[in-house]
Amino acid sequence: MPEVAGLSFLIDLVYTLTSALLLFYGLRFLDKRSGRPWKGTMATIRQDPLASALYHGLRILALCLFAGLLMGCAPAHAGGIPDRYDSDIQEAVHRWWPRGEESRWEWWKAQLYQESQLNPEAVSPVGARGLAQFMPGTWDDVCRQLGYGRVSPHLVKQAVNAGAYYMVRLRNAWTSPRPEIDRWDLARASYNAGFGNILKAQGLAGGASRYADIIAALPSVTGRHAQETIIYNQRIHRWYGEITCSR
Repeated sequence: MPEVAGLSFLIDLVYTLTSALLLFYGLRFLDKRSGRPWKGTMATIRQDPLASALYHGLRILALCLFAGLLMGCAPAHAGGIPDRYDSDIQEAVHRWWPRGEESRWEWWKAQLYQESQLNPEAVSPVGARGLAQFMPGTWDDVCRQLGYGRVSPHLVKQAVNAGAYYMVRLRNAWTSPRPEIDRWDLARASYNAGFGNILKAQGLAGGASRYADIIAALPSVTGRHAQETIIYNQRIHRWYGEITCSR
């Protein structure tokens, strides 16, 4: 959704600017400090090009890792991720997802946040509705399979449960041996772009099993929309990190 993409862009911008400032002032601090107790050592390092390159490279890497730690573990609520639907999400994941995966319910929460910002009244420009952003045809099919009858996709419990059920169906459709994280990434890409389109991308990738290889072929199937799917999955990984870091 456009509003989600806008929020994600602002978060990226804040992270980038903050990391750049930390890096700039951190390097200035190290420059001042290194001239005092390490004068002899620093003189030796400067005389050796390889040692100098390693020193400065490791210095920058350490500061980047520190900035990443600060930014990556920002509290989820600071980013606006609410917890009011956590019990519904946990219940749905425990009901439908495979044994061993039900404890990682935060993945489904992260996906729902990417879909709708956890707004039950969300409606996308193309007509997807509710927390799980179901298109009307898919919603009707899933409701029929679950015995819901004709209910609104804006109902929280039904949308969360139906989405978790639909996600595990997509996950189970990727049957070839592959790392479990790739199986879920392919399921999420299928949720966003359609299972048929991801399957076509796999065919163009020579029947590859890994997510990275398959998604690289998606632009040949969905054109510019492929980037939306790639970013969609990247955002879910980010939200998952924020949610789990805050616990």
